[in-house]
Amino acid sequence: MVQKPRIDIVLVGAVAFEIETLVATLPAPQVSSLLGERCWMARFGSLSLLVGTTGIGKVNGAITTSAILERFRVRTIWNIGCAGAYEAGPLRVGDVLVSDSVLCGDEGVLGTRGVESPRCIGIPLVSHKGKAYYDFFPLGDSRFFETAAALTPPGRYGLGESGLLTMPEATSWEGDCFGSLAQCGSFQIHHGASLTVGMASGDPTTARKRFERYRALAENMEGSAVAQTCLRYGVPMLECRGMSNFAGDRDKSHWRLREAMVSCHAVVRSWLVRLSQDGRWPT
Repeated sequence: MVQKPRIDIVLVGAVAFEIETLVATLPAPQVSSLLGERCWMARFGSLSLLVGTTGIGKVNGAITTSAILERFRVRTIWNIGCAGAYEAGPLRVGDVLVSDSVLCGDEGVLGTRGVESPRCIGIPLVSHKGKAYYDFFPLGDSRFFETAAALTPPGRYGLGESGLLTMPEATSWEGDCFGSLAQCGSFQIHHGASLTVGMASGDPTTARKRFERYRALAENMEGSAVAQTCLRYGVPMLECRGMSNFAGDRDKSHWRLREAMVSCHAVVRSWLVRLSQDGRWPT
């Protein structure tokens, strides 16, 4: 039997702009394709990396993640990219969410009261190691999350020449600010739940109702599919998302895609640097 190549860390975003600035920092990446999606393989110190796109949405997220896990022996998958923050929550544009759980926003039964969990029909999305998973996938119980959370605990951060820097409380600010690096010079990291939906919130009312229903901090369109696939393969997953806009705001002149990815990639690179330097893996 042919041994599958080992990849330490797979980093996947839905589309190119969610990974391209990260790819640009890798030394001599080798480009290839997988089911029509581009991917790059490189070394980052002692780490072997695969960085690529899945395509947008849950189906693409699951298909590409599964294809990667079939082809390679993977230690961990990190789902990175942008998300829409719920304005009623603590996140602002430019901030970063490190997800401790991924909620399923449109699996189950749709009725007059909205979406009801698959629990109401008694069929879990996944049964794994004697446990049923109906409408959410926990990420915070893995050693990888514990390591990431210890490296980047909740708080305010900025960027320096050496990378991600914590900001003393004395430099905190208040006021009406989007929270992007370009406008405020710093951003917040929060740990909490993300919500995965097949259709993004198209107006503030829909976004508010989703926040009230799920109490997740932000929404995206791939996270639960990647998490569900990783669970079935027994591979730990991390999710790190930069807030590019408020959920429900479809005026793209308000969006801050670049700032969101600067924040997200700064967090991800801080994890990569520490893992590469330490040479110790969470178990």
